[in-house]
Amino acid sequence: MPRHALVPFTLTLAVFAPRIAAQDTLYVTSRNTDEVLRYDATSGAFLGVFASGSGLDNPVGLTFGPDGHLYVANDMTDQVLRYDGTSGAFIDVFAQGSGLNGPRQVNFGPDGHLYVSSGATDQVLRYDGASGAFLGVAAAGGNLRGPTSFTFGPNGQLFVGSVLNNRIKRYDPESGAFLGDFVTTNLNGPHDLAFGPDGKLYVTNAFSTSLQRFSGATGAFLDTFVQDARFVNPLGLCWNEHGDLLVANQGRNEVLRYDGRNGTLLGTSVAPGAGGLSGPLFAAFGPRAGFRLLPPVPGIAGRRNFFALSGATPGAALRLGIDDGPELRLERACSGQFVLAAALRQHTYVADESGRAFLRTLVPPSALGRLFVAQALELRICRATPLLLMRF
Repeated sequence: MPRHALVPFTLTLAVFAPRIAAQDTLYVTSRNTDEVLRYDATSGAFLGVFASGSGLDNPVGLTFGPDGHLYVANDMTDQVLRYDGTSGAFIDVFAQGSGLNGPRQVNFGPDGHLYVSSGATDQVLRYDGASGAFLGVAAAGGNLRGPTSFTFGPNGQLFVGSVLNNRIKRYDPESGAFLGDFVTTNLNGPHDLAFGPDGKLYVTNAFSTSLQRFSGATGAFLDTFVQDARFVNPLGLCWNEHGDLLVANQGRNEVLRYDGRNGTLLGTSVAPGAGGLSGPLFAAFGPRAGFRLLPPVPGIAGRRNFFALSGATPGAALRLGIDDGPELRLERACSGQFVLAAALRQHTYVADESGRAFLRTLVPPSALGRLFVAQALELRICRATPLLLMRF
């Protein structure tokens, strides 16, 4: 069978990438104790205080950056603090100033830069993902009021929750221009929002006992995905690798877990008050141990995408291969295991001191709808990541 024509990718080493959502450990901001707490993502067992001190005061949003470190929105000092992703030791004040007032959520965008919602100024601000330098306003205007959370849509637009007037608004993150209201009904204090694995938009309502689901294409109301009397100020949400939906239930100091298919309550991921948890606002999964290649983000043809590799030997030479043919070719490596014989050029990189590498990939429009396979190999010991299947 003849092979398909290969789509040329341009791969360059990058020092930034979007948030990595791995699944071994769950990190939760404990607002009332000025801490970030750590829990086993499977059992919910308390693993200890991960970050505290060094000015951490009223922590709100958190995310792991492309460097593997933890970034925390520090409300009382109007800063984003950075902590070592392994030890929790304070590193520095990564971003501040330029109008940042009342930071809420932090997240790395598909362009690799850090975005921060500035609740008191009704804006989302953008900072350089490598240096923390201020780059501009990513969202403002359009009667945006009290933004707490935001997310990037499949089209690259920025969707922002307007808490004080119950709207979800759209913006061009490059110019900050207002593009219109996306959701205008069935909201009551939209605190956190995210596109789910099904492409639909999920929103927690801080002032009700419901979590709503909307069309990811039109913003039309679909259904009340979760209705739970246990909700008392439900805030941050995230998904685990099994497709379950986790919600930080602030009023009961817990994190609840729901079936991502139908919204059925599955139990608690973090029990009420476990480890001293008080006032949980947002939760995030930390980088998983093990040699693995994470899916590209945002996973859209015609745009720059980001791969993240973790678990390599520090300083090791790495090879990334990508294949798109109908016949996947495998070769036996020196360790005896079968690995992908990449049809594209072999690209060699070096892992950093934490065993990570980040790749910036231009995916051409012609890749739309096609299946690709990627794999990374650590050359010296011939250790390979699992095959990564992806469709743009």
